[in-house]
Amino acid sequence: MKKIISMILLAFSISAVAQNNLPDPPKFQSASVIPESSPTTVKLTWRPSDSTDVVGYIVYKIVDNITTTLDTVYERASTFYEYVGSSAKSTSERFRLASFDRDGYKSTITDYHSTILLTSTFDKCEHKVALTWSSYSGWGTNIANYRVYRRFTGTDYQLIKTVSATTNEYIDENLANDRWYCYYIEAVNNNGTTATSNSIDFTSSGHEGPMRLIAQYASVDENQNIALSFQIANSGEVSEFQLLRAMNNDDDYKTIASFPFSGQTQIIYTDSDVDATQNTYQYVLASVDPCGQISKMSNIASNILLTATSLETIDHNLEWSEYRDWPNGVISYKIYSYFDGVVTEIGSNGQGVLSFNNNISEYVKRCHDKNEYLTNTFCYFVEAYENTPDIQQQNVSRSNIACIYETPIVWLPTAFNITSKDEVNRVFKPIMSFVKDYPYEFIIYDRWGQQVFKTTNITEGWSGKDARRYYHTDYYVYKIRYADYKDKEYSKSGTFYLLME
Repeated sequence: MKKIISMILLAFSISAVAQNNLPDPPKFQSASVIPESSPTTVKLTWRPSDSTDVVGYIVYKIVDNITTTLDTVYERASTFYEYVGSSAKSTSERFRLASFDRDGYKSTITDYHSTILLTSTFDKCEHKVALTWSSYSGWGTNIANYRVYRRFTGTDYQLIKTVSATTNEYIDENLANDRWYCYYIEAVNNNGTTATSNSIDFTSSGHEGPMRLIAQYASVDENQNIALSFQIANSGEVSEFQLLRAMNNDDDYKTIASFPFSGQTQIIYTDSDVDATQNTYQYVLASVDPCGQISKMSNIASNILLTATSLETIDHNLEWSEYRDWPNGVISYKIYSYFDGVVTEIGSNGQGVLSFNNNISEYVKRCHDKNEYLTNTFCYFVEAYENTPDIQQQNVSRSNIACIYETPIVWLPTAFNITSKDEVNRVFKPIMSFVKDYPYEFIIYDRWGQQVFKTTNITEGWSGKDARRYYHTDYYVYKIRYADYKDKEYSKSGTFYLLME
């Protein structure tokens, strides 16, 4: 009986020893996120278990502080596992390992290793990036340092900075505009083992400006100010708009007005601080981003400068500056006269034709024939029409008004017949062009110096009689005083013969 009991105790003892002889765990070395992997992949590395009867390893992931089985790796000599589809780009993940032998016994579970989570904040104004990362867990106090790696379009990764084991941030400054960058962090163990973080990438662009910023026109208004209009589409990241002006094709633009961004799609402005009869002005509208930097500029809008000169043959020569800069240019220029308050289209030029000649002799003759008052001021303006397929959206720019002041022409006959059958020949009066109606004075004296007629009415002549009588045939003297449109005064005198048949 004692022998049987002893055998039972011995079997129990052997069984207990076998159950307590668990395999050794692997030597967990690192949990690294493979930079730029897609889908995100974490690579776990270890040294194999010292137990020769180990046939594989169990990979665990800690989820909500609960250790859960992730996968199994077979073969004792296995040294790594790749976890595809990881969330390590958005959170630090923790992993543990255990080995198991051919009898199915598992080792103790290792302490966890956590991946490094790298995040970044790009400063659009300063063109720098602030990198921050979580500390690597799994090596205790054996972290030697962290290394920062960077690459950009067309290059390989380069080490740009090494920081201490207690540092978890780095600022990379002076980044090039509109360049793609990618970073990752590498933790270094005192024994030389490394572990890498997730990678982060971005394009170092500034704030996005408007999709479209279009100068619609720069047009001289009736007060010789310059009216401007700009169209805005998809305003982007804008704090304000600035109106810039340069003069006479100069590149020295200066800000003349600013407009806080309020979601507007059009900006209309009148520039009164100009001399549109002497200068051309170039305008651009610039969008300003929240950093205070110009993010986009419109095309140029420029006023048309018209000059007018008179030739000896009563030809008026007009020349003007080209309008700039509609996207498709100018399709035509229309030329207008502006005489005595009446606007008349007198011609049209194609693109690039910047001059026009207007002979006014027929107009002068017609006015004389009708005995109409003829101003000595002849004014003109030009309109540029945008070359666009959408006629409903066609923009127009008007030039300044340019005027010609003709020198007065005054002619008086040497005789007249008060009994002529032709009524026109019964009145003695000057034939005048380009004379103002005031001040004006027309006086006639007889041969003894007595005044026989006087008028200040520019259309009135002497009929050779008054309320009492007809004046007899004789020589008479006239004196005439008149002024041009610039108020320059003239005088003229002479003799004529009154004839009565």
